[in-house]
This record gives sequence, C-alpha cells and structure tokens, in this order.
Amino acid sequence: MEGNTRLIEFNNYIDLAELFKRHNRGFNEYVTMQIGYDEKIYILFNEQIPERINGMFVPTESNSRYYVLELEVDWYEGSVINEKLYDLGNQKMNYSFVQPIEGGLLLVAARCSFNKGNPDKNATIVDFSGNIVDELCLGDGISQCLYHPEIGIVIGYFDEGVFGNYGWTEPLGTYGVRVWGRDGQDVWKADRPIFDCYAMNVSAAGDIWYYYYDEFKLIKANINKPSEVEFDPGTKGSYSLIISEDTVTIITDKGYDANEDYIAESVQGDKLSEPVPVSFAYKGEHCVLGLLASYGSKAAFVEGGTRLFVRKI
Repeated sequence: MEGNTRLIEFNNYIDLAELFKRHNRGFNEYVTMQIGYDEKIYILFNEQIPERINGMFVPTESNSRYYVLELEVDWYEGSVINEKLYDLGNQKMNYSFVQPIEGGLLLVAARCSFNKGNPDKNATIVDFSGNIVDELCLGDGISQCLYHPEIGIVIGYFDEGVFGNYGWTEPLGTYGVRVWGRDGQDVWKADRPIFDCYAMNVSAAGDIWYYYYDEFKLIKANINKPSEVEFDPGTKGSYSLIISEDTVTIITDKGYDANEDYIAESVQGDKLSEPVPVSFAYKGEHCVLGLLASYGSKAAFVEGGTRLFVRKI
C-alpha cells in the first residue's frame, strides 16, 4: 500500500505479438483470453471470425477452424513456463468462450437461436484434438462463462439472453446467472431480478461472485446455501471483478467511462470498506491496463494491445 493507493507491481510482461507469431496466429484471429480453474491461461483463435449482423449482432454459426493456445504461467513472476497450441479443426458454432474441463475444453457461443423448439447446442466439450465429446444448449445471450469442477458451468447472461431474442419466448437466461452441470442439467439459479450480468468470478472456496444491472449490486452466492450476501460497491457499470486469494479484498473498475481505473475494497461482513484507488507499475513506471480475464485471485491485463501482464492478487 502506498499512501491511500494500493500499488500492484509487475516483474515481467508477455509480448503477445511474439507469442502469436511463434504459433503462426494473428491478432485478426483472436477471439478471447480466459483463465481456467487449473490456473492456466487459454487463448481462443478463430481462423475466420464472422462479421457481425448489421454491424451489431453476433451470428450463431462460424463453420471455421479454431485453435486454443494454452499457457502455463508463473503468477508471481509474470512469465510463461510452458505453452501449447491445440488445433481443434473446423467447428460449427461461433464460439466466444473457452474453459478447461476434465479431459478437454469447453467451448461456448454467446448467441443461440431457438429454431422453433430445436435450439442450437451452443456449448461443446471437445478433446484436445477437437473431437466432439458432448454438445449442450446453455441458452442465448451469454456474457460470462467460467467452469469449476466442484460447481459446474457458471453462466452470466446479458439483456437479450434474459428477456429473449433469436426466437426465444421463454429464455434459459431469464434468471441472469445460472449454473449448469457438465451434462447440461439445471444446478442453480440466481434469485433476484437481473437485467444484465456485467461481471462474474468464482473464488477458490467455490463461491460465485457476480455484479449486475440495473441495481449495480455485488453478490456472493454459494450453490449449497439458500441465501446470497449482497454488497453495494458504489460503482455503476463495472466490468472487472477480481477476488483476492484470501477473499478479503475485491478489485473492480470504476464503472462507465472509467473501466481502466480500478479500486480495491475490503470485505467486512456484509459490507465493503471505503474504496482505495489501485495503481499498476512495471519497473517503476505507471501502467494503464485493461483487464482481459480473471478467475478468483488470478488476473490477466493488457497494455497497448500487446503487453500482457499476469498476476495473482
């Protein structure tokens, strides 16, 4: 802590341009970066990312070749220990999320058409060669996706998944946040009016944390307990959520028009402390970072589009 600011310093950064070049992948193929329960980073590439419909809506299908780059990293030193590229071959859906799952990878598409009662199966479990192990329907309008082996597939939905589009009159995402089993069974639903799940995380203890519109409340939920703990972080429009390893500190961005400014708040029972600004530095120089991915206390930030900083908080 430096004065009234929490300072987070990095020892190294990963050059994404060099990393992608080593594996013959381009930034034009980059879809997303996520962190798994196994503490590895997974980068999803699509050889031909489809154009948005009317420049806005993500199409449900892609029918193109996918790759996943797996990174084992030192979360304290910020360096790569091992890297491996998986060629998943051609896949039908337009996937937006990738998570490790026992024996392979979970790929999830954000959009899903109802097709008059024959909905798209927008979640696919594949082995590391791209062979399909299982296909599931998790509903339309997915904004967040994390997998935890002791919980299941944790999904957050945005407004069109909550209220219905792409043919859905009774959307699977009505509850805003849901947990699905590996076989697609209904495990848990949030019990409050959620219009849009803006941010989500899963702690090492197995608690689900989510922040939602339009009440802008932060919720700590456990699928084995009937009640949820509600916090008021005092921000509107945050999209970042990091839970410290001891679950005592929450780091979020400051919300609309300030998503690259961060604050830290301490958990004190069912209250949060006054926010403290968070500052990042690399070799003594201030960094302006955007959060690419978080899972529990592990976070991956980017500066200037190519410098990747990773850290366990």
